[in-house]
Amino acid sequence: MSAGRHRPLIPLGVAFVLLATVFSSSAAAADPPSLRLFVADSAITVERGRQDFVFIDPGAWITPVGGDFKLVVSRPDYDTPITIKQVDAVTGEVLRTLPAEMLDGWFGLKDFGHYRIEDAEGNEVTAQSFPFCLNSYNRQRLSDDGPLISQYPYFCGGGPFTKGAIWGLEHGWATSFVGGYYGFGFEAPKKHYTITFSIQQEWIDALQIAPEDATAEIKLTVLKKGAGHHAAAAGPAIPTYQPYGSIPIVTNPDPASLPDLVAIPGWGMSVFKRKGREFLGFNATEWNAGPGTMVVEGFRAPNEDTMDAFQYFLIDGEPVGRAPIGQLEYHAGGGHNHWHFEEFTQYSLLDASLTEVLVSGKQSWCLVNTDAIDLTLPNANRLGFSQDLFTSCGGPGALWIREILDVGWGDTYSQYVSGQAFDITNLPNGTYYVRVHVNPTGSMFESTATNNIEERLIKLKGKPGERRVVVPPWHGIDA
Repeated sequence: MSAGRHRPLIPLGVAFVLLATVFSSSAAAADPPSLRLFVADSAITVERGRQDFVFIDPGAWITPVGGDFKLVVSRPDYDTPITIKQVDAVTGEVLRTLPAEMLDGWFGLKDFGHYRIEDAEGNEVTAQSFPFCLNSYNRQRLSDDGPLISQYPYFCGGGPFTKGAIWGLEHGWATSFVGGYYGFGFEAPKKHYTITFSIQQEWIDALQIAPEDATAEIKLTVLKKGAGHHAAAAGPAIPTYQPYGSIPIVTNPDPASLPDLVAIPGWGMSVFKRKGREFLGFNATEWNAGPGTMVVEGFRAPNEDTMDAFQYFLIDGEPVGRAPIGQLEYHAGGGHNHWHFEEFTQYSLLDASLTEVLVSGKQSWCLVNTDAIDLTLPNANRLGFSQDLFTSCGGPGALWIREILDVGWGDTYSQYVSGQAFDITNLPNGTYYVRVHVNPTGSMFESTATNNIEERLIKLKGKPGERRVVVPPWHGIDA
């Protein structure tokens, strides 16, 4: 279970305080639209690995200023050079024409970015220039003022026969500045460093980027392994602002927009030993019977280590309302290294009298479609693995996450590690029940709660250290 650092949900002002930092600029927004560089954390702490090597997700991002930013990179035929034009995202009007020499082929904007790392004495440790892809896979929605789904591809690239590409970023979205998904590494034998990110001058001039929007800085602290992890440190004061609030808060959402979260009984159970103790492992699946898609999004303010979570209510694929439902926390290590939604499900072990005797430590998730349960339902997403409305669990530098459980789909987790499996070392043999309880706190909105609990009868048998579990079939299903 996550170490719960729960803070009250302050209405909108804190939930979307990121917007002030991301969308504001001391200079008037450029016309045509331009770009802005910023970082999620002004100070981070990481652990060094072998040979003093550290790997960091810096959380450096690019977002549009003054509207959607769209580039058309194309050639009418193979005898004509490639051109790069900035166009109006709505009308297609050409706003800027940039030299073809500024292209890194079909892979992005040549020598767009730069980072420099210095130690505490101001000595350069490493520096690098790099291209930039607007269509990076690591894309973040900054608030619900931006569209629910980005219209642009999640890649840059092409081959010798490519004729055209669209690169873009909507207002309300950001994309990774340094590319990739989790950042970069370097040798860091010392404790304190400064990382300075910047947009190269030729691009500042070409896109009329405001000087204050072209650079950002991170203070990096490096600790010995086991001494700490990636976390926000004290940062500058965050200005107050008035939120956009484009998606209204609702307390009585349209029934057609609500999911129906259903518990499936525990399955795949077995007893295993670890470090002299006995554990009962199991799999658990929770699914959405509709009619609405389960959509949870979290937005993080700069230098915060949690995200405020909101459930969104969709009609015909468009959000019509939202409601605050709790917190998201970053889970480092243990095969996770992404953001989890707290208290989605509770797993517990009950004795023969249905009295709770053990509770699994696994109570937070990154929801994602893993198992098709019933694709015959009217609103079932038969393309549950496609990149339309998709789950993004995020890394340590993330500003936003989205967790989706489509109609007809379930999410399966296997509880076979310490803290998640049940420690049955001191339990006597006998009859027990494994209970799966989805939405145990009732914080999520759904069409009915009558199918949120499922209990699976089991029997523990055998000698201490050599025990086994007997699981009778459930409705004739032996799983």
